[in-house]
Amino acid sequence: MKRQPARVLVAAESDVAAATIEAALRDRADLSLTVGPLRALTRLIEEHDPAAVVVAASAAGVRAALAATAALLRPPAMILMVADPRGVWTPAARRAGVLGVLGRDASGEELAAAIAAATAGLMTLHPDVYRPASPATLAEATAERALTPREREILGMIAEGLSNRMIARRLEISTYTVKFHVAAILAKLGAASRAEAVTVGVRRGLITL
Repeated sequence: MKRQPARVLVAAESDVAAATIEAALRDRADLSLTVGPLRALTRLIEEHDPAAVVVAASAAGVRAALAATAALLRPPAMILMVADPRGVWTPAARRAGVLGVLGRDASGEELAAAIAAATAGLMTLHPDVYRPASPATLAEATAERALTPREREILGMIAEGLSNRMIARRLEISTYTVKFHVAAILAKLGAASRAEAVTVGVRRGLITL
């Protein structure tokens, strides 16, 4: 019996990127393509139930895509096409089920191979993912490890918009203790404000929104 083409959704930040990927995969009989804007990612997944999603985006776009798919009960395999493969291979990406990270200039054959691997539950990672971390990246990793479980919990509550008083009430601790933890979180993440701490926490995969 003839095998049905795998349903693949391409979600891109720019029309140029979307058109380039569509042109690269258009003639493949083993794939059934749907192309749409990244901002409609969740709706497109729900409507088309793809086996794999190709996200072509900036680092910020990738973070938005991961956040958008976090609430899905059955998220599809995801392949990221980005300028900085190493930068997007984060704990948040791994938790979201990302199975492929390619460069923005990946060929159609490379992308097709990554899609085939992803639909089989296998990973395809750009070589840059394995290159040694820069001093700045190492500093970020050290800061991430330095956060205690309690500090991560409080950072998540800060991301929810809770005040110190509300956090204290939920955790049944004093407001003074919450202030101490918040100060420690800001210091460890190098953040000047609660909002910046949340941004850094999301970027490093410490919390998801």
